[in-house]
Amino acid sequence: MNNVFLTPLSANHTESINRSYLYKLLSFGFRYPTSETFKTFQNGEFFVRLWDTISLLPHVKFMKTEQAEQGKNVQNDLGKSTYEDFVVKLIQTFDIGIPEPPCPPYEGFYRSKSRTAVMLEVTEFYRHFGLAMSKRDGKRELPDHLCVELEFLHFLAFKESQTRIDKDSKSLEGYLLAQKDFLNRHPAQWVPKFCDSLCNRVDIPFYNLLARVTAMFITHELELITSHIKPFLKKNEGP
Repeated sequence: MNNVFLTPLSANHTESINRSYLYKLLSFGFRYPTSETFKTFQNGEFFVRLWDTISLLPHVKFMKTEQAEQGKNVQNDLGKSTYEDFVVKLIQTFDIGIPEPPCPPYEGFYRSKSRTAVMLEVTEFYRHFGLAMSKRDGKRELPDHLCVELEFLHFLAFKESQTRIDKDSKSLEGYLLAQKDFLNRHPAQWVPKFCDSLCNRVDIPFYNLLARVTAMFITHELELITSHIKPFLKKNEGP
């Protein structure tokens, strides 16, 4: 087993831990791949982890059935590709273009407000939880990059799981509200648009499928978190 993945999950883990892990996997899939990473795409290891994790989440497990056939097409396409060819397509899709790349994975390109304003907003979310872009990541990724936003949601879901273990209802409410607020203000506002753009303009089966899964997960996550937060809202309203 390659060490590029987190520790495998099982059905004994909490819902929030599995959600956190799925955010991590999706972020991993959109990062600039090393040759080792590409092998996990090509040999199916990445998708085994992805589908297994999705299967553990009742609110999105339907995606495995819906996308299974497309997953086979992705594996066939990857089997015909080299690492070098894959990277060239990635760069031509996400990184270069005139006046801009065909499908930049940055929130600021899909919002009506300025990109500077978007980056300041997401940075404030990160800073509130004591997080900042590392120098290593900052060389390639900016605060509104899809991978960074997914990593932040991975962090919030993981912290949620800790509060559930500790039975800390006050902190749990805070992390649920943070997830709802961030999802609603940011990923839910642009990830579906990014997915539509990618699937309509570029034929890269791996990223087309990954984008669809990500967009669906974001949509259903917002619904799930909204349902989880309702009991707290009713409690705060009082009799």
